[in-house]
Amino acid sequence: MEKYLLLILFAVSATLNAQPENPGPYFAGWTSVTLQREGRTLNCRIYYPALSEGSETAIDNLHGPYPVVAFGHGFLMQTSYYLSTFRHLATHGYVVIAPQFPDTQHELLAYDLNFCVSYIKDMNTNPAHRFYNNIDTGAVGVSGHSMGGGASLIAAVHDSTILVAAPFAAAETTTPVIPRMYLIKGAVYLISAQNDGITPVFSTQLPMYQNALPVKALPVLRGANHIKFIDVSAFDWTDPGGYMSRTEQLRLARRLLTSVFGLFLKKDTSYFKYAFGNIIGSDTSVMMTRELKPLKPLDFNLENTPDTLYTSSVTLKWHSTHSLNQYDTVKYTVVIAEDSLFNNPVEATGLISDTAAVVQRSSGTYFWKVRAQTSPTAYTYSSNSGKIIIASPSFAQEDISVVNNLYLECYPNPSAGNINIRCSAPDNDVPVKLSVFDLLGREVVLLHSSYLTSGYYETEFDPGKINAPSGIYFVRLSCGKNAISQKIVLAR
Repeated sequence: MEKYLLLILFAVSATLNAQPENPGPYFAGWTSVTLQREGRTLNCRIYYPALSEGSETAIDNLHGPYPVVAFGHGFLMQTSYYLSTFRHLATHGYVVIAPQFPDTQHELLAYDLNFCVSYIKDMNTNPAHRFYNNIDTGAVGVSGHSMGGGASLIAAVHDSTILVAAPFAAAETTTPVIPRMYLIKGAVYLISAQNDGITPVFSTQLPMYQNALPVKALPVLRGANHIKFIDVSAFDWTDPGGYMSRTEQLRLARRLLTSVFGLFLKKDTSYFKYAFGNIIGSDTSVMMTRELKPLKPLDFNLENTPDTLYTSSVTLKWHSTHSLNQYDTVKYTVVIAEDSLFNNPVEATGLISDTAAVVQRSSGTYFWKVRAQTSPTAYTYSSNSGKIIIASPSFAQEDISVVNNLYLECYPNPSAGNINIRCSAPDNDVPVKLSVFDLLGREVVLLHSSYLTSGYYETEFDPGKINAPSGIYFVRLSCGKNAISQKIVLAR
């Protein structure tokens, strides 16, 4: 009962705080840890989704696993200057680790951030740790401010598994990151300030943006400055420009950061409008530059996997999918091969929008899967594959049967539509019954129940009248104690 109550409260909270700049549905818990990396001491703050607010509180293990975010602080800054951002991300379902850097060697700071991510991933496999089985190890993002923002970009250069780098007012690094931006494989989202007097947009973030690969964006906050990305005002004198208040600058920064992480780390396309789409496009407080390429469609499955069929015409179905770029259009192609490894695949269809296709194959055994694509280089194959055995119609039934002077003929068989039935019985006073049964022995339709005249009697079985689905049926002709049956196959 307690678990269900928590789930209800979670759903209500999520609805009330739907805007990404508002607190999320979780409580924020926090802890500290000291890590050692090659003689470097990293005193780290860790924030996480919790069942109650506070230090060392229990993690919310009902809604995990959670993505990981590593955050680097700015020059002469402390991790304590960014607690509101850490807490905000934790309430939205992220585990945030923020090391206090021991020096200002930018390349080493990047490795520090990657080491912190590895630590969180390791704790996911530690049964004694609160993060055990609560970490989504495939969903990692990095962020930071100023010097730490530049270090986060280098971290993404060194680790191709990082899905998104989203720093605040990132600074150029001593070993320049600007010429290395094209090496970042994940999304680049450079949250910047128009009146930044320390790392100006045009000399710093814009070249970073220009050298990065799509998908990328450069949202510039109008009237914002470099130093109001932190919680405290003690350093405001270092960058006095700008007119945006700290409260408003942090609100916008959290909206953007939460949205881009929600899109790429949680694969939640409801955030697209805030990160790239119409909401940020119409927000006059942000100047937005972006470039989106077609993205790979998300994982999807086949809906049906037919096995043995007695027809050369096969209907195949699969579930729809989409990409994280809502401007993308997904097209599908059915791929068929004669081996399960698809060593010699054949595209059975062209690019189609539907999630079903009818393919024609001759007798044999085939394997099939579906490729979804947004472009020739951005595609995903279905998570599962199917097997089809197409048998020759002659294996399905004998077209003509004669038993005890009873005659029964069904054609065409198999059929996608009506089946003609021709039969005869001995000329006597015994009534004749002609019916169709399903595989469970249930009579689905009575075609004739009376005496037959001499010669042949012809009728038609129309499966459409009774909405008979595809499958195997039996036509039965009975006359007194004698009866004859014949298998028919509907392939509608």
